[in-house]
Amino acid sequence: MPILDFIVQNIVYVLWGVPLLVVIYNSITIAGGDEIVTLERRWFGRQMPDGRTVALSSEVGVQARVLGPGFHFLIPFIFRTSKHRFLVIPSNQVGVVRAITGAPIPSGNYMAKSIECDLFQDGEAFLRNGGEKGPQLAILPEGEYKINPALFEVEIVDAIMIDDNEVGYVEAIAGQPVTRAGGNFGSPVACDSFQDAQAFINNGGQKGPQIAFLTPGFYRINTILFRIEKRPITEIKGGQIGLVEATDGARIPEGRLLALKVPGHNSFYDGEAFINNGGEKGRQLDVLMPGRYRINPALFKVISVVDWTNIEADQVGIVTILEGKPIVDSSKIAAEELPLGTHNNFQDPAAFLASGGQKGLQIPVLRAGNYAINPWFASVEKAPMIRVDIGFCGVVTSYVGPDGADLTDDAVNAKIVANGNKGIWADPLQPGKHPLNTKILKVDIVPTTQILLNWADTRSSAHELDSNLKTITLRTADAFNVNMDVSVIIHIPMKNAPKVIANLGSVKNMISQVLEPAISSHFRNASQYIKALDLYTERKQLQEKAKTHIDGVLRVHHIDSKDTLIADVVLPAELTKTVTDRQIAEQEKKTYATQKEAQDERRALENATAQAAMQPKVVESERNVEIQKNLAEGKVKEAEGSKVAAILQATGESEAIKLRAAAQAEATKVTAEAQSEATAKIGNAEAEVILAKGQSTAEAYRLEVDAMGKDVFGQIRVVEKIATGTLKLIPENLVIGGGGAGGAGGNDLMNGFFGISLLEKLTGRSFTVKPEELEAKSPTAASAERKS
Repeated sequence: MPILDFIVQNIVYVLWGVPLLVVIYNSITIAGGDEIVTLERRWFGRQMPDGRTVALSSEVGVQARVLGPGFHFLIPFIFRTSKHRFLVIPSNQVGVVRAITGAPIPSGNYMAKSIECDLFQDGEAFLRNGGEKGPQLAILPEGEYKINPALFEVEIVDAIMIDDNEVGYVEAIAGQPVTRAGGNFGSPVACDSFQDAQAFINNGGQKGPQIAFLTPGFYRINTILFRIEKRPITEIKGGQIGLVEATDGARIPEGRLLALKVPGHNSFYDGEAFINNGGEKGRQLDVLMPGRYRINPALFKVISVVDWTNIEADQVGIVTILEGKPIVDSSKIAAEELPLGTHNNFQDPAAFLASGGQKGLQIPVLRAGNYAINPWFASVEKAPMIRVDIGFCGVVTSYVGPDGADLTDDAVNAKIVANGNKGIWADPLQPGKHPLNTKILKVDIVPTTQILLNWADTRSSAHELDSNLKTITLRTADAFNVNMDVSVIIHIPMKNAPKVIANLGSVKNMISQVLEPAISSHFRNASQYIKALDLYTERKQLQEKAKTHIDGVLRVHHIDSKDTLIADVVLPAELTKTVTDRQIAEQEKKTYATQKEAQDERRALENATAQAAMQPKVVESERNVEIQKNLAEGKVKEAEGSKVAAILQATGESEAIKLRAAAQAEATKVTAEAQSEATAKIGNAEAEVILAKGQSTAEAYRLEVDAMGKDVFGQIRVVEKIATGTLKLIPENLVIGGGGAGGAGGNDLMNGFFGISLLEKLTGRSFTVKPEELEAKSPTAASAERKS
């Protein structure tokens, strides 16, 4: 074999060459362009001191130094090598470093001190210069670093980005303690917005929450030393205010609830100026107006956002101040008045307090508008304006103001003073709306028009002042209980309205304490001497006396009495029924008299009707007279007799009707006067009517007899019976025969015809039969008629 032959021939060189190659291989290391080489010294060096795990170049162990990219010669068999990639910090990120080994951090410190070591790439320099084990102040910005992973642990974290609508709240976990009395927040120090941790420590930065905060931007901050919390900015919308509480500052002195306003903090933006200028911890007088604010959310807490105080057009705002000097005068119910312009309508609490404003109820009121008032400083109660309608006035009783002179006399129980003073104002409020503080004064609305008051259970006026007045119950002299409704009309002159309020307190008190007892007692006393039925007849006199009495009572209290009226008197039912029955009887009596007159008219009508009915017979009689004088004369006499008889008969019937009407009226009258005997009286009345009718008929017959004689009267009655058909003196058919044509026989025949004609006229029937009619009948009937 050629190779074996070569090795055999050159064996000496081979034996020396192979070990040499092995030595050369272990003496060389090559690092790529993005790599580093870490070394471990295995032999021939000093031992590392206790407490350190990474060795210096002369010490046995893992070396602090590293080899960068390239070709490196090492003493063979002394070092063991390892390759690592570069540490890469991406854009917008940082690397926070912890040293795995080094000197111990002094007691009381949390962070290791900074050492010049080329951003931790020179491990030898870090250890030789006293680098401390633990979290490091310096950070690694974006880039590539040759960091020994055996010496440093690097955590890549995001850089801090604060958006436009955010603030960054910062808390340091290391630094000096806060030495300010009562302070909780670390004072600001120069540290490049917390990006230079070493400067923060060197300049005396204090651990704990920081007064300074991060505004919008990009920050490379050591997140081991500083804890960053993003919070939204404070935004107060239009029509609202923000109530602020400070969590740091001086202590509020005893006796005050709110922290005084201090200058320079620019709406709590500059927390350092707030602290340095004496800002106090707790609830603030200052408020945040509408807008966007970047403030430290931990130092200044916006407790709540409240609406502005809105006072409507017909309202007032009654203000009570919660901060300020106390009211020391026990006789005062309200604070000393300050002009509204001094404190801008309570919107500038600092100006109010600086002017010596007192806490408690305020005299001025807020008019219509919107007010940015701190509710911790002042509470506002909305109340309607005092409204005085037309026909009324307002009497003001003020509980505050200077003591004015009394403008009235001894007849008034209370003090009446000029307007604006303490007491009852002399000039009442005119109709309209008045912006008055009803907490410091009272307004009594008094009607100045005439007032109608009704003492009635079912009636009440629109003003309702008489809503509690009831119908008056009277006890009369004859021991009846009578209900009486009374109306009183009064008038309170505007100039006397303050006097009425001064004496009686209110119009309702005047009614309940003066009018009601005066009216009730007067009518009850007067009714003791009057019978129940006499309340109708003596009502006018009783009303006049009451009017005079009430006028005198009200005049004492400066009130005009216009009239007193008895509206209604309600008698007991049993008494009312008696009176009603009597009136009904009187009305029926009048009705019956009217009916009697009607019956008289009816009688005259019937008399005329009877006369008219006789006219045809008279005319017929006249015509018969023309036919035959003798017959006509007899028939005329007979007709005249019938006429007289009919007239007498009609007169008799009229008198009978008259008597019957009188008897009926008398019977009804008796019935109305005594109902218990009605049935008996009616029976007697009917008997009297029958008797009167008989007597009237008898009287009529007697008058006819006297007028015509007994014979004529008898003939007329017979003729009437024959005419009515009730008396049948002749057969249905009559054939009268006679003697010869001459002599007495001829006269009898003519007389017979005249008699038959008279009967036919009276009865309206035919008594003659023609021979052919007789023959047409049956032989038996004809024979019978011939015989007859």
